[in-house]
Amino acid sequence: MEHWSDGVLDFWSDGVMQNFSTPLLHYSNNPSLQYSSNPSLHHSINPTFVMPELPEVETIRRGLERVLIGETIQQIKIHETRLRQPVNVRKLRRLIAGQPVRALHRRAKYLLCEMGNGAHLVVHLGMSGRLLYCKKSHPLQKHDHVQFIFHNGHELRFCDPRRFGMVDAVLPGKLQDYNHFQNLGIEPLSPELTAGYLHARAKGLSRPIKNFLMDAAIIVGVGNIYASESLFRAGIPPQKPSGKLSRQEWEKLAQAVRETLALSIDAGGTTLNDFYNSDGEMGYFQQHLMVYGRDGEPCRACGSKIRRLVQAGRSSFYCPRCQKSKSVKRNA
Repeated sequence: MEHWSDGVLDFWSDGVMQNFSTPLLHYSNNPSLQYSSNPSLHHSINPTFVMPELPEVETIRRGLERVLIGETIQQIKIHETRLRQPVNVRKLRRLIAGQPVRALHRRAKYLLCEMGNGAHLVVHLGMSGRLLYCKKSHPLQKHDHVQFIFHNGHELRFCDPRRFGMVDAVLPGKLQDYNHFQNLGIEPLSPELTAGYLHARAKGLSRPIKNFLMDAAIIVGVGNIYASESLFRAGIPPQKPSGKLSRQEWEKLAQAVRETLALSIDAGGTTLNDFYNSDGEMGYFQQHLMVYGRDGEPCRACGSKIRRLVQAGRSSFYCPRCQKSKSVKRNA
């Protein structure tokens, strides 16, 4: 969904108790398409702090790509350096200011702006980060910590009330050595995600497959929602030991992860707190959720009641009929 309002492109992730808005792109001339502040319309799927996952960050990347490529950052203003990692003002200005944006990439949940000199601007939204592409005349807000001012009369602002996000710059040719990327696993949408890779990494492990999927050292960007949905699509219960999956199950799961993430990206990410048009219609991937947040509701495929269990402090949702397994005890 795209919505243009007063010359503003708005991307955000606001992880609050029972009130989560994922990063979205608004770009439209339709005044009837707007955010609803009516609590009765909010759809809280998980009453805990929720962070943006891979599809949400990819949605932002694609949106910014349309407006930033070829534009030059003339000036950088920093109003707050105390983020998750302190902002290195001198490095940021030395490597990024005066450079055109050559390309936009994503690594896990990190947004990467490749600059004309080969350096990279690295942004992580954390729990409450927000990116705003707007005209210079747009009023500065309280938590707008960093301003990237472009030569075309617009600027990109990083807003983060909780300050768990990150803004950094990486020297040309040094991205592979960047400390935040050293322990990251493979990208789930890359050719590296194969049944053979997953089987090899899980060999001999007793940890539940849901926990295995969410391990960023193995695969990046498969968070709680998408792990539950992928396992349902593959017909595998979340509590099954990862070392017990058959080759056929790994094949199904690898395909399910790719399909689930691709579907969510096409839908603009999972929104737990929605935008409504004049007809009151919701959008985005939450319309496609088969099990997540549906405890006690009938399975959309077979009619059985969806069950919830807690694994490593996180809620898992599954269908006991569609996700049967001989290797999993009934009361597990």
